[in-house]
Amino acid sequence: MSVPLTKKERMRRALWRQPVDRLPVQTNFTGAMGAKLAAYLGCPIQELGARLDNHLLRLEVNHPARFSPDGRISFDWWGAGWGTETEGYWHAAAPLATAPDLAAFPWPDPHAAGLLSGAERALAEDGGRHFAAPNFGFTLFERAWSLRGFDLLLMDLVDQPAWVEELLERITVIQAALASRFVALGVDGGYFGDDYGAQRGLLFSPKLWRRMIKPRLARLFAIFRDAGRPVILHSDGDIWPILPDLVEIGLTCLNPVQPEVLEHGRLYREFGRQLSFYGGISTQEVLPKLPAAGVRAATLACARDLAPDGTGLILGPSHRMQSDIPPGNVAAMLDAFPQNAV
Repeated sequence: MSVPLTKKERMRRALWRQPVDRLPVQTNFTGAMGAKLAAYLGCPIQELGARLDNHLLRLEVNHPARFSPDGRISFDWWGAGWGTETEGYWHAAAPLATAPDLAAFPWPDPHAAGLLSGAERALAEDGGRHFAAPNFGFTLFERAWSLRGFDLLLMDLVDQPAWVEELLERITVIQAALASRFVALGVDGGYFGDDYGAQRGLLFSPKLWRRMIKPRLARLFAIFRDAGRPVILHSDGDIWPILPDLVEIGLTCLNPVQPEVLEHGRLYREFGRQLSFYGGISTQEVLPKLPAAGVRAATLACARDLAPDGTGLILGPSHRMQSDIPPGNVAAMLDAFPQNAV
């Protein structure tokens, strides 16, 4: 009997569409769902990732926790505010909304000492067991609107595009410096998050995306691809019109491949030789709403449709699971995960 691949190697091979002994899997969850699920499975929450057979280790930058005086808003490394009373991401403060002077804004320093000390520690503790990638969630467009405000930024795209381009360029320079530091640290690939679509179509025109986002995203992808490492992009919504562009600039793996907006059969037919996929099991219509038998069937169908040749898929929920999902449905999904060679 052959020796099973390590999680790191299985993930690496699947991302490059190379043969694997079984599909790698990854199940992410909110804090509330983690506590609920750990209690259901009877394991300490610190061991939940192992119980779920997770393959991906996402690395973050260090930054001191900062909250509003009433504790209802937490501020990220960039200074954008997020509600502490909601389970998902609830945008609560945009520092550029009322003070749009980009030269006066206190930009974070990607070269700061100690910024990656937590990532270094996590890598050392992991010992190379998992596929490690820095989490560049809110990469460009999302980072811009988190600082400016969503509605304001959409209007700015039309009313003051030069200002938006300057904003995006400042963000890109910071992200690129940070990405280079992570590559030097020895990460296995890059993980980016930038939502460009709604449930039915892009949030703005493909022409505008190609002008403002595409060349900057290409620069960020190249930092990892030039080092021979794969690139994962999480981008929600119906982004069919720009998928060829993402392939062109070096995307390796697409997430979340939400079945409500990207039909899996068509996705594989059109891009299954160019992209690998990550996710696919809907947290919108499948995991919270179907009976256990339906969850099992949807999990098997996802593996069949996105990895008919047995590779090129990191199987799991499309998004972080929230606490509206019955734990029994998570157990049904886990039972349907491929455990043997596919």
